[in-house]
Amino acid sequence: MKQQLNKSEILFISTIPPRKCGIATFTRDLTNSLKAYILPKYKISICALDDSGGLESYAEDITMKMDSLNQKSCLDCADRINSLTNIKLVCIEHEFGLFGGEMGNYLIPFLDALKKPFIIRFHTVLPNPCEKRLMVVQRICMLAEKIIVMTRHSVHLLRDDYYIREEKIILIPHGTHPVNQSNTASIRAKLNLEDKKILTTFGLLSPNKGIETGIKSMTKIVKEFPNAIYLVLGNTHPKLVDSTGETYRHSLEKLISDNCLHKNVKLIDEFLPTDKLLSYLAMSDIYLFTSKDPYQAVSGTFIYAMSAGCSIISNPIAHSYEMLDKETGILMEKGDEEEIAANVLYLLNHDDIRKRMGIQAFLKTRDTLWDNVAKMHFQIIYDLIENYSETLHQQTT
Repeated sequence: MKQQLNKSEILFISTIPPRKCGIATFTRDLTNSLKAYILPKYKISICALDDSGGLESYAEDITMKMDSLNQKSCLDCADRINSLTNIKLVCIEHEFGLFGGEMGNYLIPFLDALKKPFIIRFHTVLPNPCEKRLMVVQRICMLAEKIIVMTRHSVHLLRDDYYIREEKIILIPHGTHPVNQSNTASIRAKLNLEDKKILTTFGLLSPNKGIETGIKSMTKIVKEFPNAIYLVLGNTHPKLVDSTGETYRHSLEKLISDNCLHKNVKLIDEFLPTDKLLSYLAMSDIYLFTSKDPYQAVSGTFIYAMSAGCSIISNPIAHSYEMLDKETGILMEKGDEEEIAANVLYLLNHDDIRKRMGIQAFLKTRDTLWDNVAKMHFQIIYDLIENYSETLHQQTT
């Protein structure tokens, strides 16, 4: 293991690029921003959740790997972390699908074996838990020093549905990047989109993203705005590719063809680097958030679009309920193609309202910039390490 001597270390456990995963991107953005506050006193390292070979494909700060779908690998990793005296705190990114076992319960023996203090972030908190999910979440929360969530709704669910003490829960919003909106005209020109009304959706494609609904809405939109174009940015989700190949993407291509939308809908099959993604968002007129999962707690794609100054038309999830109002976007009820089309046409016919929504969305997300989010994390990390060190000192004197 690569380790710098005599420097306290904070270990993040998460998926991480080059893995194509929203949580991987989140972790890389957070740790990169956090380094400005952590250094030089602390060092950040990462344990990648990965069941493949060595560390060759990862950056230098990925110092170990854990196959989170294999219980023995989880226990071996806990032993290894315990043996490294430099590691003072462990930060875990949690999503049920990231860990093996029923309800991701392979995480429990790992945490039971872990002798380091840890904090954990729940990217999803589901309402009305069954007995097994309730037990798993309660056990995790009992062992954790702090639990981080990204919406008020998740705070309320942990408190009311899972009976977690609210003082143990910390709300920190999903981070966003600063977006340069000064060169949007040149970007449009470079992509031959100068005269287009641009609608955008991005993220890893899968049926629960509702992309087909956005495509169907274009059949009505182009009748009034033939220069409208819907850009769908992103690869097919790797897990979907593993199970069914590119069947879903092919179904979207057929839908485009059947409705003669070749000029009006473009599937951009690319996992975009952040700077390129932000350029697409900055030049977009409207962002469509069409997720069909009502229990999705938070969406990085949604908040990135808001921070880029897009006017938003969104299906209801906890994140959009908390961030959107009549000043910052449109929250749909059914989210079918008729409702999407009606809202898009309303905004395209009212440029003043659409532009004002984009400005208000931009302003509402200023406290979510990664620099601000990193400061919040640093304060928690610093306090926990110092308090834990003081407790150990008192126990040994």
